[in-house]
Amino acid sequence: MVYSSQLGTNFWYEFDNFFLWDERQDVLKALGNISDLDRICKEHKINETYPIDFINEVRQDEQRVKSIIFLAQKQLEIMNKNFGNNTESQQRAFEDFGQGILFDDRSPRPLNNRVHMMDEGQFGFYRWHTLIRTALLLNQVSEMWLHVERHIGLACSIDSVQRPRQSTNDGNNPNNSEISPEILDKFRSFWLQLNFEELDTEFDKQFS
Repeated sequence: MVYSSQLGTNFWYEFDNFFLWDERQDVLKALGNISDLDRICKEHKINETYPIDFINEVRQDEQRVKSIIFLAQKQLEIMNKNFGNNTESQQRAFEDFGQGILFDDRSPRPLNNRVHMMDEGQFGFYRWHTLIRTALLLNQVSEMWLHVERHIGLACSIDSVQRPRQSTNDGNNPNNSEISPEILDKFRSFWLQLNFEELDTEFDKQFS
């Protein structure tokens, strides 16, 4: 599977529709059940009780656990459907996401949200990382997760230097610029070789 911007756009289109634009009741309920996950995680890291006491607290709420597993499994399903085992194509899609260069005017995306990018800003990447790490601590093990975590970190760094803009209120493409090959190579060299513990450390550095 050779990567193309259309492949990346189609992946994010399906991903966003499922988790956002379709307004699925099961997704909305699951997201509501984990609304305090970031706070709980941060408190345990500050108190140096992460990960054991953190995951024990998470397990006290059965609905929260089910929601984490549901959201994590659905993410993997969509990624596997679009990329299979091709982690390079997945990586490229995340890089384009970080740059904000995938413009998509298909319904149901509103006029002012036609660029596939992290609309929550940098903290959105940290929130995503927290969900995945929690799923792993709940024994939702998959070889794909390490690649996804690395790609989230990579996209986060790209976003931080590119600062992509969303489409205008009348739906125009902001034509966000592409990252320089030199900077991209530097980010790749850094993020794509980290293990889970190192990824934890790097995300905590950026959002402590």
